[in-house]
Amino acid sequence: MHTFLGTDRVTGRYLTLFYGISLGLALVLSFIAIYLHVNTMPGMFPAITTQAVLSQTKTPTRVSTQVQGNNTPTSLPAIPATPNAKTPSTLGVNAADLRGVQVNLWHPWTGADGEALDAILDEFNRTNQWGITVQTSAYEGFGRLDEAVEAALLANTQPDVIVDYGYQARHWDSVEAILDLSPYVSDPVWGMTLDEQADFYPSFWAEDLVKNYNSGQTRRLGIPLSRSAYVLFYNQSWAYELGYPKPPITTEDFRVRACAAAQFVREQGDKSNLGKGGWLITPQPGVLAGWIYAFGGGITNPEEPGYLFNTSETRQAFEYLKGLQNGGCAWLDSAVDPQNEFANRHALFVVGSLFDLPTQKEAFTEADSKDEWLVIPFPSSRQPVVDTYGPSLLITRSNPYRQLASWLIIKWLVYPPIQSEWVKALETYPTRQSTLDYLVEVASDNPQWFEAMELLPDAHGEPSLASWSVMRWALEDVMRQLFGPQFAADQIPALLEELDNVADEIYSQVY
Repeated sequence: MHTFLGTDRVTGRYLTLFYGISLGLALVLSFIAIYLHVNTMPGMFPAITTQAVLSQTKTPTRVSTQVQGNNTPTSLPAIPATPNAKTPSTLGVNAADLRGVQVNLWHPWTGADGEALDAILDEFNRTNQWGITVQTSAYEGFGRLDEAVEAALLANTQPDVIVDYGYQARHWDSVEAILDLSPYVSDPVWGMTLDEQADFYPSFWAEDLVKNYNSGQTRRLGIPLSRSAYVLFYNQSWAYELGYPKPPITTEDFRVRACAAAQFVREQGDKSNLGKGGWLITPQPGVLAGWIYAFGGGITNPEEPGYLFNTSETRQAFEYLKGLQNGGCAWLDSAVDPQNEFANRHALFVVGSLFDLPTQKEAFTEADSKDEWLVIPFPSSRQPVVDTYGPSLLITRSNPYRQLASWLIIKWLVYPPIQSEWVKALETYPTRQSTLDYLVEVASDNPQWFEAMELLPDAHGEPSLASWSVMRWALEDVMRQLFGPQFAADQIPALLEELDNVADEIYSQVY
């Protein structure tokens, strides 16, 4: 996370009717210059024209997109398939050129997660037939990683592979630091077959594409490694006692159940719990994004580059959410722990990410609760939604040997049996459909994670624009404004208009 320092000039620009949101967003805008301090990178090394000799990896076939593997998983391979020396390559590197190449990979995981990734890459070092060695550097979170990468770019000591979000890839691409992976994906020798490419979930596969609106050309900045998601946690046992045996499907279903839970708490007469019982609001950007998607709205402008919030769909979402709060069916208290409140029946619903699953299970254990709770999507009258986000694998520009070696490491990390090891370690979503065949057994022992896997077809990814890291701050401020005690529903149109103005300003400065 970046540190920002304010200026009076920008603050004055945004002081409007909605002082709370505008002041917060203006302070964010005043610091964007810090985010853009990276210098232009040196040019690439000249291309080398030699013959390549590696065939493409064949993807394990799969016939179901649900967590019901119809294939028998095979044992982990030492390395993807051996090469076909007769197939020409466009990358100008042969297998002999890769002997002894060392690649540096930087990632944001320490502790057990970092150890899991190191174990996977150690296996690559032991088994790959080219003699490539990958060395890792771990940072405590994406914020620390981003700072290290930016410093390295200035010093021209950047790593070869970076595990980071798409919006960071766009930012570094603006200084020509990130390699276009399109030639690597399509290469007939070292690339991915059409079946392999189709094996990625389409929404995840599309997130790393960058389209030039002037030329119409598309470049690929990354390969999706894994994804998390914002989903709803739902106390099925309590809902059953309230007379609702099935989870909500539509937004009206959600409202009825949330209001019934709130009414139940009110009737108990415990003053310490007054106002609780329905949906516990957590002001996170992914929460608002999920509800916007559930009402058929969007975040980015479908007609031109940038954002678009001021639409009838998003207005309906805001009015619905404010209506839940005004009706006493949703409550906000930033001082409480959401997992504990949910485990103790102070909320029928709470939004959490896949990363919250272990903490939520622990909260139920500490509360000595035997309640059954489910993972469900954001209800919708159109189509249920889970708001997904997560890192991709990026390659920086260096020379053809290190770039190809980096590409082979990426292929290793997303090869379905290998990806399954990483997904199991973090309890996240895979980005490839055939990876599910290797997760059936472990998912069945983890019911909430299994339920989350079943929601993969409902995945709706967050934007990967470079400015999205700043816009997330803006949406968090919007949520706090929307659910503020002094905010009235009739102010929503003006709030959305102001949000679009701020989004345009952010996009114009960061893209």
